[in-house]
Parts: sequence; C-alpha cells; structure tokens
Amino acid sequence: MQTMETQEPDVDVEAALSLFGDEYAMDILETLKENPSTAAQLRERCDGSKVTIYRRLNSLEDAGLIGSRLKVRCGGNHCKLYYPAVERVTIAITDDGFDTEVHGRNDRPHES
Repeated sequence: MQTMETQEPDVDVEAALSLFGDEYAMDILETLKENPSTAAQLRERCDGSKVTIYRRLNSLEDAGLIGSRLKVRCGGNHCKLYYPAVERVTIAITDDGFDTEVHGRNDRPHES
C-alpha cells in the first residue's frame, strides 16, 4: 500500500519567477514532471553541462519548486532523486499588486 503525502510547499515566489524565465530550469522542470530523476539522468535528457544542471537543481530546490530524497543503490552508493514539489503556481494581477497561489503535489515518489 502506498501512502500519499500532502503538504503545502514553501515556495520563494520571487526566486521561482526568475527561474521560470530560465531555459535550463524550465527544461529540468518539464523533465521531472514526466519522471523523477537523478542529476545524472537529467544530464542525459537536458541540454546543459554538469555544472549548469547542478546549479539549476540547487536553485530550483532552494526556491521550493522541486524536492529530493536520497536514493540508495546496491553496493551502498547513494544519490539524490529529484521530483516536482509543486503542481501549479498561479499569479494574478490585482489592484494591490500581484497575488500568487501555490498548489503542492501529493505524489512524492516513495521507495518501492
């Protein structure tokens, strides 16, 4: 039986908006939406150097847009498995400025 976790993500909206304008960050987000991945897998699927992929992963995680968990491999080696932390970010222009609403995901990947 698989349990579902539901929690509102803590998103840095200003950082998120900046990342939405970044081609590499968007490519990573689109790839993670399809399938949670390690940094090595993202390097294979996304157009970017190792350094660029890791920098964007750190920025996306710091902004609260993605999460990670430790994945233990046979032999004791481990790596991070990255996954989307949000389902949707909505931005509305109001009389008082901008209003944002963040919708978290409830399907964080679990070890099988």
